[in-house]
Amino acid sequence: MPMAPCRQGQCGAMRGNAMKAIMLAAILAGQGGAADVPPLKPASAWSVNYAEDMCVLSRDYGDAGNRVSVLFRPTPFNDRVQTVLVGDRKQLGYSPRVKVQIDGRAGKGVFDGDGQRTSLPKGRNMGITFDLPRDTVTDFAGTEPVGFALSGGKPFRVNLSLSRAALTALRKCETDLMQSWGFDVGAVDTAPVLPARAQRDPSMWLSNSDFPRQLLGANANVTVAWIITKEGGIRNCRVVRSSGNATFDAIPCEALARRARYTPARDANGHPVETLSSRVIRFKS
Repeated sequence: MPMAPCRQGQCGAMRGNAMKAIMLAAILAGQGGAADVPPLKPASAWSVNYAEDMCVLSRDYGDAGNRVSVLFRPTPFNDRVQTVLVGDRKQLGYSPRVKVQIDGRAGKGVFDGDGQRTSLPKGRNMGITFDLPRDTVTDFAGTEPVGFALSGGKPFRVNLSLSRAALTALRKCETDLMQSWGFDVGAVDTAPVLPARAQRDPSMWLSNSDFPRQLLGANANVTVAWIITKEGGIRNCRVVRSSGNATFDAIPCEALARRARYTPARDANGHPVETLSSRVIRFKS
């Protein structure tokens, strides 16, 4: 059957999308499907470690000859969870950039995005870092196995066995961390039935134009935390881990107060409630 002619301006976009699909297929060609690989079994229990500004939930899978670790590292009460895979570079691949595909229950695709490979300082291990929506991590509870397909690496599956108890322990760590930063966690809802939702892409809340020219050429990271109000604004925004640059530290909370807007969190009765959030601001000029 002949193809219908493109409408004006559409042909270029269609060709571009087709090329992207071909390129992705080429990247993953020869890997096979993760669904055909026997899943790695847990080699340890889930553990939660308290870091200075982050909680880490981790577990090891496989045996000594084929070991993969899965780590979830959310910035407390943020809706994104930094996810890390650690394993032998022969398994995970070599090049810095990586395409990551994840399959969940019954082979259902749950993530398709970009990651970053980093050589670890000791041994032959490689780390792959990418961000997952918190909802996706929560949905992993009771879902197994979970399959990973990595461009330049070998597909693998793990019997994730992510329990609700492990997620509860992670949230307790986040709550404890917010309390250590001086927030009154008893005055807010740390587990609302409906979490607060950003009304626009949070990456648009800050831009390089917010920072003075003297910061051009500088790289800095600062962690800020705040309370989301019942009206969907923010209050009590504060720096909880300094970048070491007072000029840089002063900017994020001022910009967030002007631009950050949420659909507020709600409790079991549907009433809006105050809750918490935080974010690591990474400035690279």
